[in-house]
Parts: sequence; structure tokens; C-alpha cells
Amino acid sequence: MDVHSNPSDTVPFEKHAKQVLQRVRGAFAEIIEALPGHITRPHELSKRLKIDMKLAWRIVNVAHSADPFMLAQHIPGAAAIESFLKAAAKQNVSASRIEPAGAAVREFERLIDVHAGDRATLEMMLLGYAGEDCGRAILAQRKSAFAANGYIWGVQATTQLKVDFLRPAAEKGRLDIATLRGFVGLRRIRPNVPWVIARARVSNDEGKLYPAFVRQPLAPAEDDPTGTAEAPLLREFCSKPLPRFRRVSGPHGFLEDELAEGEVGNTGAVTCITGEVTHSAASYYRAEHNRWAALVVRMHTPCKALLFDLFVHEDLFGPIKPELHVYSELAGGPPIPPIEGRERDRLATLEAVEHLGKGPAAVHTPHVPRHAEMIRYALDKLGWEGERFYVYRVQMQYPVIPTSVVIIHELPEAPPLRPA
Repeated sequence: MDVHSNPSDTVPFEKHAKQVLQRVRGAFAEIIEALPGHITRPHELSKRLKIDMKLAWRIVNVAHSADPFMLAQHIPGAAAIESFLKAAAKQNVSASRIEPAGAAVREFERLIDVHAGDRATLEMMLLGYAGEDCGRAILAQRKSAFAANGYIWGVQATTQLKVDFLRPAAEKGRLDIATLRGFVGLRRIRPNVPWVIARARVSNDEGKLYPAFVRQPLAPAEDDPTGTAEAPLLREFCSKPLPRFRRVSGPHGFLEDELAEGEVGNTGAVTCITGEVTHSAASYYRAEHNRWAALVVRMHTPCKALLFDLFVHEDLFGPIKPELHVYSELAGGPPIPPIEGRERDRLATLEAVEHLGKGPAAVHTPHVPRHAEMIRYALDKLGWEGERFYVYRVQMQYPVIPTSVVIIHELPEAPPLRPA
């Protein structure tokens, strides 16, 4: 049996894909340019060739795509392309333009066979080389993952929320941390599924726990006349009846609030927000093992959106320029932090940290009902003046799980000691 290899089989994927996709784009553009009139829009192509509007939209997007790695998602199937080429021939487009288009599409099919095996996999592979226009396609992949993970893990949420408040502590050089955590519209897809809705710890850059880490509820139990909530719930902002919880000790020094089993679907959906404060939690000056302020939300629950707000008191660092880091937690082991040595786990992301301004008035959002009211409530419980806080935000649609989403900035140097 004779085996004839094709030179394209040995070409690296990025180079081969770019060559083929540029060829398809050029061939489609040549046909459009050969048609009577100056056709630039899908409805014009549809009218001229008497083809389906959806097909015309795909053809124009292929021909006009600036990024070759993004156009594969628009290339029609074989039957639709045949209809397009026949319609172009009826408009007296020459065979010298139509035949190269057919050949380019056949080479595209070879690209799939050689490098991916199926078209869906090829499109995912191409996203790794795409430029700035890939956001919509990446979100579509994340949305699909949300739906699949909801079934696999048995839960889904509309929004996961985390809000961190940082301000100078009474003890010089240290800071107080208050945190709100929880979910909006958390529902079970399968029966009898318990779920951890909050976990927390305080550590340095090496992941070493601070021994004095003591969390206090923002709304103490005596504020709850029913006495039913074990977790430090902000009952004013939770669904009724109150969700049932149990507090457990988790791995790596975490304290966890676990939502008990309950009803399936919308009728069993809950909104649950907890609030706690830790006084004099950590130093806010740089040291050998304390270089970064890293505020973390761990994504283990399939959700449509993440809302992560950071309030930083004006007397703490002044205005800062925090960065967003997202780390895969697939490998297991100690969680973030430590940051050092985890660069290989860092994922590319579409989002960035936004500076919203100062005070609770800056935080309104459709993702969390009564969010600004809840922020004011928390600040009132803390006795902290909200207008003195800079506000930073990360919003993510269909965040990837399991990951750690980190708002991070470098800590300042301690001021020099004054001579006695």
C-alpha cells in the first residue's frame, strides 16, 4: 500500500491554520468583489445572490474578518458553501474565482482532520491565537461550561459575591479586614447536594496562617430572634425562610460555611450573604514574606456572574492600581496565596480591575439586589465612614471553575524609624 504524506501534515498548527484561514478569507472576498455593485453588508449579499440572510452574514464575516483565527467560527458548512458558490456562478462570477474558494474550503476541512479531529475542537484551539476580538467567542465557551458544570456538580448560582473592606487597625501598622460573601439565586440541580458557600483564612505570601486570625460576625447572633442561623448571615439581605447552614473546619486552615441539603430548582433557590470582620488581621507594610496585598475569591460554584468589590480606606495605601490575576486550582495543593511559583497556573482573562470612585454610592449593580444598601448596612455595623473608602471592582461573566480570582497590589515599605 502506498502512503503519500501531505506537506501540510508537518506544518505547525499556528502556521498551517493562518495560511488556510487567510486563503479562505481571500477567496470569499474575491467572489464578493466580483459581484455587481459595491457589496459590503450581509443584506446586500443576500439580496444579490438570493441566499439566506444567515448564510450571507457568515460569508461577509469571513471575508471581512481582521483576525484570521476568529473567522473559522463563521465558515458555513459544506452544503451552504455549495449554495453560495452556485449562486455566485449564476451572477457570472468566473470559475477562476469560484474554484479557488472551493479548494480553500477543502483545505480548511483538512486542517480540521490533521490538527483537531472535529470542528468544535479546532475553534477552541484557534482561540488561543486570536487577538482582541475573541471575547465573545471565549464567553460562549465559558457559558457552555457553566451549563455543563451545573449538571455535574448539582448547583448553579446567578451571582457569586465577595466584598472586602480594608482599613488601618487600632494597632499601628496593621489592618482590619471585613468581608461579605455569598450567592444570589443559588439553586440545586440535583437533590441532596450540600454546598460550601463561604470559606476564609488569613495568611502571608508563603501561605503561612496568622495565628491571631479571629472572625467576628457583623450581625451577631443576638440580632436574630429566631436563633436559627449558624453562619454569620446578614439576615436582612438573605432570602426567607433563612437558609440552613453548618460551620465546619476545612483543609489548609479554612473555616467553611456549608449550606445544608434542600429543595431542587427555583422553588428551593436561596440568596445567602455572610458578613464578618477580623481586627488587626495582618501588617500592611512590606516584609520578606509579606510583599503583596492579595484579596482572593475562590470560584468553585457554577455561576452566571462574579461580583468582587474591594473597599480600601484612604488612610491605608492612598490610591492604588491593583491588578487582576486568575489562577487555575486544578492541580490542587495549597491554595492562593502563595503567589510565587504559580505563574504556570495563571490563566488569561478578558476582565480587569475597575476603579469606581469613593463610597457606597459607586457600587450599584444589576447583579446583586440592594447592593448599595447592603454596603451601607455593613459599614454602619462596622462604624466605618464609607465615603473615606476607594472602591475597586472585578466583574466576570461565567467565571471559570475551579479558580482563584485575585485582586493584588504591592504593599508599601514601612516608614523609617524615627531616632529616639
